[in-house]
Amino acid sequence: MSLNNLDTTVPMRTQDELHTLVQAIYDSPGGQETNWLEWKCGHDLSTNEGRFAVSKAILGFANRAVDQAQQVCEGLAYMVVGVEPGAAPGVSPFDHATLSQRVKTYVDGPRWTPNYVPFEGVTVLVIVIEAPRAGHRIHTLQKEFSNGKSANKAGTVFHRSTAHTEPAGPKEIAMLEDRLLAGTLSPDLDLRLSAHPDPLLRLDLNPDSLQDWLVRHEVYVRANNGAPADQPPPRPKREPQSPIERIAGLYDFSPDVSSTWMRGLYADPKDRDEYERRFSSYFAKLRHGALTNAVVRAIVRGNGNKIAFNVGNDTNDSVTGIQLSVTVPSLDLVVFTTVSGPDPLPPLPRWPDHFKDMLRPSPSPSFSPHDLHGPTTGSLIDMGDAYEITWDIGNLRPGEWAAPVEVTVIPSVDTPSEVEVKMVARAMDRRRSTNATAMISVVDDKMTIEDFYEANPDRPE
Repeated sequence: MSLNNLDTTVPMRTQDELHTLVQAIYDSPGGQETNWLEWKCGHDLSTNEGRFAVSKAILGFANRAVDQAQQVCEGLAYMVVGVEPGAAPGVSPFDHATLSQRVKTYVDGPRWTPNYVPFEGVTVLVIVIEAPRAGHRIHTLQKEFSNGKSANKAGTVFHRSTAHTEPAGPKEIAMLEDRLLAGTLSPDLDLRLSAHPDPLLRLDLNPDSLQDWLVRHEVYVRANNGAPADQPPPRPKREPQSPIERIAGLYDFSPDVSSTWMRGLYADPKDRDEYERRFSSYFAKLRHGALTNAVVRAIVRGNGNKIAFNVGNDTNDSVTGIQLSVTVPSLDLVVFTTVSGPDPLPPLPRWPDHFKDMLRPSPSPSFSPHDLHGPTTGSLIDMGDAYEITWDIGNLRPGEWAAPVEVTVIPSVDTPSEVEVKMVARAMDRRRSTNATAMISVVDDKMTIEDFYEANPDRPE
């Protein structure tokens, strides 16, 4: 066993694992110290020089870059005293409290654990230094040390490079400043975004088709308007034909169409004028948007032409205040999250019925759950070249997926066969954002007005 084939993908903490490390050092050729491992022989931990050497190594390992340290043993580092390649003189052990107090003279801040490992009849000291983390402060020498050869003032910052522990330079200081500041920042946002589109059908609103529908519908409405029969021509008044008829006053029993008891049997000219006004108003509304708006509402409130979006948190941490934004380019299509107003077309024009009109209550507004804005409705903005829809998703626990949100997309006959949709998720407690794209297919099948409203249904609507 040597350091060349030592498994460093996992941290070494147990006595057996630390013994394996000591054995690997002993069996290795010299000159293999690294940025996670240092060994020393001949250090007397009862002297200031011995304690300073250990303290300097601890400081150097604790001041490493986080990403660099994580490459080996999950960031742990090891200072081993009493063994070197081919030799194991060992050390005189101190109890942990005494050793910690002596080292603390020079080091205060980094977390480290001393371990005494029996090896080849001697005792070897293995100090495990915990991995550096974002937000850890810069660790400095707590007390000046001088041995006549070199002087190390209090406040010196030591940094472990490839195989040596030396005072930190400007680049190392900048790295340690970034490491400290990183602790005040939230981690990057890590969410999963997905889109689940229906095949989008095109809506054909050809002006000629629209006019043809209106012409056929006008014929239907005229034929089903509930109008009474036209008045018959007045009959000439018959004079009494005998003295008995004169005495009895029996002059003429032909119907008087103006009499009250005959009203309703025949069309009244005034009622005809009122009906024509209602007829004109009805078709004016259809031509000026009521028909197409009714078709759009039917599509939005139906089950087709939907794109559903999902946001999931597959991490082990909760995410707070998630907001999802979706951008759909305006490529001859229209996007809806909700519609308001009643579903059907305006009521068909009917011949006036004075008695029913007086007793019929005023129509109440028709509402639908789709009219109510909520967290799944989203806020839609038409930006000219694209639609942007934003939903407040809320908070997600680890492993949780939010309820899907959706939009309705109505392409025209000129919309391309594929449309790219962009998704962006942000959160209050995370940096940056999560981005994803999806390609939405637009098929050649077309919807027409007749798919939603028949021009001449079997019976009146």
